[in-house]
Amino acid sequence: MFASRSLSILPGEMNRTVFFEHLAAGADPLAILPEHEPRMERMRKRLGDLRGKRIFEPGCGAGPLTKRLAEWVGATGHILAVDSSPRMVARCQQALAAYGHVQIVQANLEELELEPGAWEIILAFRVYPHLENPSRFLHQCARGLAPEGDLIIANLEGSAELNAMHACLPGVGQDRMPSGTELAADLQAMGWQVADLTDVADDFFLRARRS
Repeated sequence: MFASRSLSILPGEMNRTVFFEHLAAGADPLAILPEHEPRMERMRKRLGDLRGKRIFEPGCGAGPLTKRLAEWVGATGHILAVDSSPRMVARCQQALAAYGHVQIVQANLEELELEPGAWEIILAFRVYPHLENPSRFLHQCARGLAPEGDLIIANLEGSAELNAMHACLPGVGQDRMPSGTELAADLQAMGWQVADLTDVADDFFLRARRS
């Protein structure tokens, strides 16, 4: 998930914010690697035809997925991409400068007030374990989704593999991805219906709708 590079920050000074700001200074932060392309194609097929769709992408990072989404929805669609890291947002804005139908904003994901019913898809890709307050985030998603809209939570690794990866990284070592069954139970307790769920070594994909 993360490119390997030495950190010039003492471990005691590292937290999640510093980790991602440091990562954003790299050559290609949070890049989707060539070996991940089959997984990305699998996700694209699951998403279906996105032309003209309104998509909210929380935790966009430097925009590796945002750029693909911009192409998948086309000029008649709209994307709101948000990240809490100023450096990541700057990198994303630079990468997506040619796409006028993409809005990129720096904000705390849990504090962002979504317009009611504005989004047909909320796609939380590689961000869920890094949320400070997942429950508040999910409540905001429920507010922001259009009727029959989809919340999608996805990673390129299963929950166990992702947690093992995070455990070795300063700043995000405590950032835990719940298992698919745990997350599905949490969502159902909040009034969501879980339509699709996969949690295996090379794939985490959950699709839910409001009841």
